[in-house]
Amino acid sequence: MGLAIGVDLGGTKIAAGVVDETGNVVAHDRRPTPSLSADDVVDSMVDIISSLSRGREIVGVCVAVPGFVDATRSRLLFTPNLPMQEEPLRSRIESRVHLPVVIENDANAATWGEVRYGVARNARNAVMLTVGTG
Repeated sequence: MGLAIGVDLGGTKIAAGVVDETGNVVAHDRRPTPSLSADDVVDSMVDIISSLSRGREIVGVCVAVPGFVDATRSRLLFTPNLPMQEEPLRSRIESRVHLPVVIENDANAATWGEVRYGVARNARNAVMLTVGTG
């Protein structure tokens, strides 16, 4: 497979990590979330993805966002705590980092991570409750 980058976009911070196919984090970074404009937020995410990509064979990026995501996992429709609505995040980020990008709701992404690599790995059913800035 290869390495992937996961980005957690939050109301106060952007956290990102490079993970291998077994879920091991091989590098990470964290920065404050700019709150002035959607452009500033996208610029910061692109910067952190570019920084973590240097010297690595990255196969894709998932950006976990706090809000509603469209069915194609490409647009952030609404978020309660960032200056972003109807934002075509996937295309904006892909065009700058030249990697495949998926946009996912942050609670869904956290649940998937637990089912795939965490405490819910062998569970028949799982429920995740998340609490954040929003």
